[in-house]
Amino acid sequence: MLFKKGDKIGKYIVNSFIKKGALAESYTVYGSDDVLYFCKVFEISTMNSSQLFEGKEVFEIVFCKELSGEKNDNIIRYVDNGGFRKGEKDYHYLVTEFYYGQLLSESLEKEGVFDVEDALQITLCVLNGLMYMHSKALLHNDITPFNIMLKETDDGMLQPTIIDLGHVSYMVMGRPNFFVGDLAPFFRAPETYRGIYTPKSDVFSVGALLYYLVFGKAPWEIDLAECHDDKDMVKAKVKEARKQPLVLDTEETHVPEFLHEILKKALALKVVSRFSSAEELFNALLERLTPEMAEGADEEHQPEDAGEIAEEIPEGNMRIMFKKGSGNGFDQVAGRDSLKEQLRKEVIFGLQNPEKAKKYKLLPVNGILLYGPPGCGKSLVTESFAEELGFNYTILKASQFGNIYQPNVIDNLQRIFDAASLKAPFVIAIDEMEYLIPNPGSENVTKESVAMLTLMNGCAQRGILVVATSNQPEQIDPFVMRPGCIDRVFFVSQPDFEARKDIFMKHLKDRPCETIDYAELARLSEDFVAGDITEAVNEAAMTAAYMDVPISQKILVDVLKYKNPTYATQTKIGFK
Repeated sequence: MLFKKGDKIGKYIVNSFIKKGALAESYTVYGSDDVLYFCKVFEISTMNSSQLFEGKEVFEIVFCKELSGEKNDNIIRYVDNGGFRKGEKDYHYLVTEFYYGQLLSESLEKEGVFDVEDALQITLCVLNGLMYMHSKALLHNDITPFNIMLKETDDGMLQPTIIDLGHVSYMVMGRPNFFVGDLAPFFRAPETYRGIYTPKSDVFSVGALLYYLVFGKAPWEIDLAECHDDKDMVKAKVKEARKQPLVLDTEETHVPEFLHEILKKALALKVVSRFSSAEELFNALLERLTPEMAEGADEEHQPEDAGEIAEEIPEGNMRIMFKKGSGNGFDQVAGRDSLKEQLRKEVIFGLQNPEKAKKYKLLPVNGILLYGPPGCGKSLVTESFAEELGFNYTILKASQFGNIYQPNVIDNLQRIFDAASLKAPFVIAIDEMEYLIPNPGSENVTKESVAMLTLMNGCAQRGILVVATSNQPEQIDPFVMRPGCIDRVFFVSQPDFEARKDIFMKHLKDRPCETIDYAELARLSEDFVAGDITEAVNEAAMTAAYMDVPISQKILVDVLKYKNPTYATQTKIGFK
């Protein structure tokens, strides 16, 4: 143990020793603000050059800083870092937020296995953090119940948070640059024993985590005591155990059939049979949630700042999150000047100037639809639109809420509209409208369609504006696509020149880069949607990481030269 209570680590005062790991010692420390933090101290002399970024800084510190560029509540938050010399040795330290709560492994040991609903919610939160990491071209490589904290939040809720980034790496196949001796054997994907780490390896680990939460042990878990830390023997034992069928039902635990299928696919020993990404597994789990469970499960679609409020919906047990529009509005949307001007003129002006609208007898706008190809920024435009208005608003993602032909969905929507009318003026944003109100494929009008029309028709008189988005507007029930329900339709094209520049800047921010000509990148990526640009930047980052060089203009241009946009310019359809 390097430090005792009261010693200083940089400007921090040691409170307690936590543990000694293979490469670092962990402590709780107090900052000058008297706030308790978590601190890891690394002895540089014990680390080889491949474990140091550019031979200087500990990779875990670099990755922790990189992941703190944007807020994600399911990943530990970076606070500070530094270095010092003690005796004849050099040390680096990393300071992160300290979380009160308990590890998933401790919770299961004390309280037993989780029920299926809780296990799914926890897994979704872990996947949310993991998807953010993957979007940064980073792998976690060590998702286990021993490094997931059930963090206590201010409202007394428990929030799953990934707290250990000690095995994070770039998405580069080959020999890992991190210490593998302490990886949990039964949470490792088979290919990692051959030195191959990919996003699908992380998916396997999440599948193992979900299995653990439900069954109380890892999949194919056996006693390894006789191995005595012999890594070759552990590998052989694990491989032999995985020749047996995966146990998906026991006398103590019976899980739904849908979970059998999800676990089998997540834990497929052959990489090609596994979920293709963390996002695919996330969506597969989310589809199985009831609307009540789905509320708040996908935090990336919820407002984030202090203006967010949780409200009980009258006569219901659901909660919706709403936010008072007070941000930067359209200023956060780069480019798209024509679309923004259309929305200001045709929708926002009348709502913000009711007296002038009355004088000129402008009809109130009841609902609008923003449509365009996936990844073109409809969700960002929607939230920015609500912020520009300055009204209260909430965002509902239809794929997690359900559709009107499922039980209780109409009733839940009724309660949301009732709650919104109490907080009017209010914007109800509905993402993926075609999922919520699908075209029934028949000329006969369904009772569900009538109920939805009744709910939406004339809601402007109650101070409610519906803002819907869709990738496939032709699949929305035409019965609700009429004046008095959806009054205006706007096409959201692929990002324009300025928007593409902005997307490149955001994705390259905080990565090791040479001088970048963003204008050239924007010219070369015409017709690209945000997802295409994200993929191109990640490919360039992987190439640069593999070559151990900064991301250069040449690497980015080379990637863009062979990539084609997902969608052609001719995606606009005649929709009335």
